[in-house]
Amino acid sequence: MTNVISLASRKASLTVAPTTMPALGNIERQQAIENALSMALYHIRQPHSSTALQAATGRANRALSLLKHACAEVQTTHGRV
Repeated sequence: MTNVISLASRKASLTVAPTTMPALGNIERQQAIENALSMALYHIRQPHSSTALQAATGRANRALSLLKHACAEVQTTHGRV
């Protein structure tokens, strides 16, 4: 029997509210993104379980949110890119 893990829909992760993200400097933001991606890879390398996959997905989503927030910030401070 195959275990199915339901994930949040793609549409749910497309919006990032700038007020929910802490203000980060360039170095801090880069470190946070790299850490989230590194942790996602760490969880992927663990023995396959639903917990490890959910943790990896959560870290990858965190990195994506940080990247989207950085893009939104660049667009508001430097105009549309």
